[in-house]
Amino acid sequence: MLNDIKGLLIGVLILILCFIVFCLGFIDLMKGNSSTEVKLKRRASFFIIILIAISTVFFSVTNYVLDTSLSQSLSARVKNQYYLEALLVEKDRIFEKISFLKTLENKSDPASFVFYEKPDDNFALAALVHIRKVQAYLNKVIDIHQPVPVTIILYRNPLIFQKYLPFHSYENLQALYVPSEETIHLLVTKQMDGDRERFLELIGHEYTHHWIVSYLSENGMDNRHLPRWFEEGIAEYAGKQSVRKVPNFSPLNLIPFSRLDSVEEWAYENRRNSPHLPYRQSYYAIDQLVRDGKEAKIKNLLLSNQENFYKLFQKETGMSVIEFEVRFLRDEMRLYREIRGD
Repeated sequence: MLNDIKGLLIGVLILILCFIVFCLGFIDLMKGNSSTEVKLKRRASFFIIILIAISTVFFSVTNYVLDTSLSQSLSARVKNQYYLEALLVEKDRIFEKISFLKTLENKSDPASFVFYEKPDDNFALAALVHIRKVQAYLNKVIDIHQPVPVTIILYRNPLIFQKYLPFHSYENLQALYVPSEETIHLLVTKQMDGDRERFLELIGHEYTHHWIVSYLSENGMDNRHLPRWFEEGIAEYAGKQSVRKVPNFSPLNLIPFSRLDSVEEWAYENRRNSPHLPYRQSYYAIDQLVRDGKEAKIKNLLLSNQENFYKLFQKETGMSVIEFEVRFLRDEMRLYREIRGD
């Protein structure tokens, strides 16, 4: 987990310590003044010391081989993450993903690492810059937080994109954040070549997921207490804000937020040809909280896992989720009619 000379120094110090302890014990043993029981205990200690020394050498050599098989521009933390995934999760395809990453170019800064095909150099640079912008926005709106660097992999081939994604139930997927990998997988489409804004919006959306997971982890929590619509709404809102996009309201078939709690429910309502638009609906919900001046309540809703989310929502906003649904839909429809002149 250490870069450059630090890991080597620690390994050398452990070996020197083992050698000194072994020598002192060996000299004492050769004097022959100890009882048989004491000798047996010392021999057991020597065996443990030798085992530690051999293990240190083995892991040091292995670490060197693994560390040099990926780009030196990546941190040891990111490399360790991929090796653990290969060893523990993808035993049948060990190092296949790592070999794939070695074929890609990469850029990095303190907030993110980007893997990409050479023609997408401008997309990679834009992603690095945009991550910092989204991070500054979230620090201002929710709380000051410095997440661990996120890894971004940009794909051009849809088949390769699907191949390296974990199992998912979303259709027509263009981007996905995988918390266990701390990685954003994003498919760069031909549409994005002419519409860079769509690319940046997706980067902003998925990075917000990374920011939330990291923020909750720092506070000793995960995101299991959050309804899916709430977290997705924050990500959708931050993504659009990051490109200064304020979509006009358009009538939608509202689905009760209580039916958008789990990942499975969310995926089901986002299925192809669904009359519901959960992403848009969740965006409007967060937008309503912001326009109501309840932006600060978002932090409280994120951090409290001690009581039911919907009870807390009512306490923080002064209305139940059902009342909130009716309210924001009514207000948005009124504005929609005013704009159309109905």
